[in-house]
Amino acid sequence: MCTVTYIPTKSGFQLTSNRDENVNRKQAIAPRKYQNGNYTLLYPKDADRNGSWIATKNNGDTVVLLNGAFVKHTAVPPYKTSRGLVLMDIINAQNPFLFYQDIDLIAVEPFTLVLYAQGSLYECRWDGERKHIKLLDGKDAHIWSSATLYDEVAAAKRVNWFNNWCKSANPDQVEDIMYFHHHAGEGDDTDALVINRSGKMKTVSVTNINVSLQNITMTYHDLRDGNEYVHDLAIEADSNRPVVLPRFFGLRRFLIRLFNWEYWSLNMFYAPVMFYWFWLSFKARSFFFFSTANPLIENGGFTLESKASIYNLIPQQYYPKTILFKTKTDFRQIKSVIKDKNFDFPLIAKPDIGGRGVQVKLVHNEVELLEYTQQIRVDFLVQEYIKYKSEVGIFYYRLPGEAKGQVTGIVGKEFLALTGDGKHTMMELIIKEPRYLLQLPVLIDTYGDELKQVLPIGKSKTLVPYGNHARGAKFIDLSHLITDELTDAIDDICRQIPGFYFGRLDVMYNTWDELCRGKNLSIIELNGAGSEPTHIYDPKHSIFFAWYEIIRHWKLLYRVSKLNKQQKSINYMTHKQGITMLKNNTEYLKLVS
Repeated sequence: MCTVTYIPTKSGFQLTSNRDENVNRKQAIAPRKYQNGNYTLLYPKDADRNGSWIATKNNGDTVVLLNGAFVKHTAVPPYKTSRGLVLMDIINAQNPFLFYQDIDLIAVEPFTLVLYAQGSLYECRWDGERKHIKLLDGKDAHIWSSATLYDEVAAAKRVNWFNNWCKSANPDQVEDIMYFHHHAGEGDDTDALVINRSGKMKTVSVTNINVSLQNITMTYHDLRDGNEYVHDLAIEADSNRPVVLPRFFGLRRFLIRLFNWEYWSLNMFYAPVMFYWFWLSFKARSFFFFSTANPLIENGGFTLESKASIYNLIPQQYYPKTILFKTKTDFRQIKSVIKDKNFDFPLIAKPDIGGRGVQVKLVHNEVELLEYTQQIRVDFLVQEYIKYKSEVGIFYYRLPGEAKGQVTGIVGKEFLALTGDGKHTMMELIIKEPRYLLQLPVLIDTYGDELKQVLPIGKSKTLVPYGNHARGAKFIDLSHLITDELTDAIDDICRQIPGFYFGRLDVMYNTWDELCRGKNLSIIELNGAGSEPTHIYDPKHSIFFAWYEIIRHWKLLYRVSKLNKQQKSINYMTHKQGITMLKNNTEYLKLVS
């Protein structure tokens, strides 16, 4: 509970803990196995509160607790639960790391957890106000000392003992590890690994957990009575088997897409109305007439436009704080910039150039941000997370030369979310809903074993917090809510964006009344000539309505582009430039897909 070491081995790792306690605390209950659903857990139990400071599970997940986070704190009871019970909640979860991310720790005393879960080693600290998570290298040895009992000098002294021991001993042997935990710093009753502070605070036990590929061995030495207990726990592959797709998933997905046009491929959907695009191109004498629709946005905002460049056109009060990073930027630099800009987690990470929600991710901590930066192959944005609960897409245009623009459509967005019934797992709830079923492969990749959990009755969980149809959001046509007040508010904002005449604003907002007055909103995306009037994707609309709206908006795009060309003396993109743009877009999509 107060000194912990992690030692990597050829076949796994070893976690060892020295528990320091007030001598008046009850003697702990020796380790034994406990059954929890599909899992078997092994741990000693705190006789006072029934929690524990160290535990392991028959899939290899292991956790150990230290009191305090970074510095010695002053206790301010009452606390809503003990730290040992928090540890038990975490290790009992199907995905302990995700559970730690989500758990509410307000009114819990500060602590540090060393957590090995699903092949990764984490240091998780709760300082009483916020969580701090660090992904550690599982190939390195580590030592921790409780911040409540050991100051920086004492902790540094113990690190020195540990490093010297690692160089001189066989640190992957249980006997050597136990010897270190019993004798390091011997003679220093205050700071040794086994302490005796004036007979009031003592080290009461040493626990070693040796995790290998097929087995876990816990060795528990109770220093109060001298007894030693050894327990084995077999690692069962089935207990941590991955979530798999349901039977006939491919057929069901095919049928859902076949009978719901909103899920057709872009080529299939647009093919019947392409004749009208060719007619407009013939009149304009250019296939790429759209390039003049929004003169200050690259390619008119049809494709390959930089989001960062577009944000720079928008008045700062109307969009989230955003930082652009080049691909392969050193993560230490990313952390430094984020800290300097006073960004707090969670954050949104997304490609600087992209669409349809591809590689947009809500990152909750540095670990997830690191993972994102390691896999992204293009320049990307890190953006503050807007906590407004509602999102709409507002389609806007203004004919060049006219004083006022118009709103032609509004789409509301319902995020992909589940509501528990206390009976069915999240996986089962997803399978029941056709729109959710289409997202199942991505959800399995994101949530894994967490989808096996059963949500309590009435509890909601948002699985995809992005308003993208391609990511499972339900689109609802709200065009009937267009009013003069709303149009004036949106027009006032859009006229402050230089060179913007045609496109869709994706807006997070607080209340509808405030949105209509242009208050308490944030433009999370501004899309140009390539924008779709996404209100067409409301399931109540027929495909004929959708085609009509596409043609109507293409006609507006043509008028805006033609007037800009005439009034501003700017030329359409040449055929050669247009073909190059399309080729570059194809290559770029390969990078982000």
